Amino acid sequence: MKNILVTGGTAFVSRYVAEYFAKKPKNHIFNVGNPQTVGIDEWVKLCYEAVGKGLKPVYVDGPHEQRSYFCFYDYEYILDVSRQEKWMPDTKDLLTGLKESYEWYCCHDSGVAKKPYLEYIEKSLR
Repeated sequence: MKNILVTGGTAFVSRYVAEYFAKKPKNHIFNVGNPQTVGIDEWVKLCYEAVGKGLKPVYVDGPHEQRSYFCFYDYEYILDVSRQEKWMPDTKDLLTGLKESYEWYCCHDSGVAKKPYLEYIEKSLR
């Protein structure tokens, strides 16, 4: 049995794994996701749009460790999905994928390991 490593968004992975086993590609390590690249401001805006909420951004500076209030480290993060695109070129737009991921998380709320970001924001950043 060969090991495969798949990283990417939850809603997309089951379709991806089905395609993988149907097409049996030569490579066995892939990043999966949408090839659309956006900055953090656009990503946060799309996340809020996906859940139907209005966005009032608050920009934080000073001595606060970013991972205390936000899920990513402060660096550029771009997945190379070129291998995926060669044999599975049809992807959903980023907003649709975010909406579907949010719906999945809402249905599987008890299985999601949540971090206390909102508590930290309320206590330390307001």
